[in-house]
Amino acid sequence: MKHVVSKLSTFFAVASVAALQSSFADVDGEITENNLETGAFTIAVDADAEVVVGEQIVALSEVEGEQVEVATGEVLEVGDGSITAMFDSEDVAVGMAALVKQFAPEHEADHLSAIPDDEFAVVDSVADANLDAPAAAKACRDAIAEYPKESRFYAQLGRALEVDGKPASAILQYEKALSIRPDYPVALHNLAKLRFYGPEELRNFETARKHFLRAAELGYAASLPVIGTMLRDAMGGDRDFAAAAGWFALAAEQSNPFSQNALAECYENGWGIDQDISKALLWYRSSAELGYVPAYRNLGRVFKEGIGVTANDRKAFDWYSRAAEKDDVESQYRVGQAFLSGKGVVHSEEYGIEWLSKAADSGHAQAMRAIAAHYYATGDSKNGGLDLAAAWYKKAASNGDMVAQFNLGSMYEKGEGISRDKNSAINWYRQAARQGHSDSQKRLVKLKADW
Repeated sequence: MKHVVSKLSTFFAVASVAALQSSFADVDGEITENNLETGAFTIAVDADAEVVVGEQIVALSEVEGEQVEVATGEVLEVGDGSITAMFDSEDVAVGMAALVKQFAPEHEADHLSAIPDDEFAVVDSVADANLDAPAAAKACRDAIAEYPKESRFYAQLGRALEVDGKPASAILQYEKALSIRPDYPVALHNLAKLRFYGPEELRNFETARKHFLRAAELGYAASLPVIGTMLRDAMGGDRDFAAAAGWFALAAEQSNPFSQNALAECYENGWGIDQDISKALLWYRSSAELGYVPAYRNLGRVFKEGIGVTANDRKAFDWYSRAAEKDDVESQYRVGQAFLSGKGVVHSEEYGIEWLSKAADSGHAQAMRAIAAHYYATGDSKNGGLDLAAAWYKKAASNGDMVAQFNLGSMYEKGEGISRDKNSAINWYRQAARQGHSDSQKRLVKLKADW
């Protein structure tokens, strides 16, 4: 039943915008019938009530003399003295009270701060770049003073404060919006986003995961790839490859390139889904056709390693070069290596060092080590190559590359391109040894040093 609600929500919410009423008062009703075939309920309401399709409705049960909300849903049809609604819980029963939570009428706040992709927006959205945050916040506060039970004004205020660089204040307003309308997709997503990407002191991955998940369950497209990633990477809770693959698949079918690439990785590695290299290649290619750069890189790797295809250095280079041109650091490293080795492209020391240097400038330790290895192999004490090798090995070693740490230790021990220094050699061997580098461990034994 939940899935039916999520699939219908966008259509009926849009339909409701055109029919918004000018009054703002919740409508009481009583559940009188359950259609077992469709899962929909009939609710009797006052014949004069101005209920419209798409409005939120809650089912209420009396507990110890108080009405307690047991389910939420939305109005699907409106008749004379009755409405039809779908709820998100199987706990709803005939005889329960129901309450239609109506929309407030169009307000200046809507025109200044309507949120993109908000199914409860009543006017066209305002992009972040066009938002006058102080003016929007003031209008939202005025709207809240007039309509304190309208969730969208709190959500719009939260968005205005977020754009204005006030994330904590934004979180408080999104939470108020959700206290009124718990299943408010854009408020759930924006709140989760601040708890995930916001300032460190505001981050809470468990909370973010909960809200992204609920927004995804409600069909909010932007939440699908995020909850998939959190489930795959065990962020904010346990790892769940199967659930991650399911969310990636939903988003992939909606042409989300990130999710198509992520789904391909699930198929390639058998993460939560039966391994299927053919489907992995299909989704990698589809993602690449949508311009997603990591998919270019993955296709480069596929042809380099011969994963489901015949290994082909030229095709690997072509895909890596596309990604490298888009500033993908790993691909810049791969392109540089290809030029230096002459695999898949004509050998060029100049282009090889150029591309490796681009990757190295972005902190790619293996690229630094590759440059060092090139100068070590081609240099000597006369042309300065060993000096350059030592300098680049030091950069890579300082970035934690254990092979570079070992090579730099060796250069210190031998005095190649750098002054001989046993203590410095031991220091770099020790750092590599602690990462499990066996040759460094052997050298430390020879030097009678521990690690």
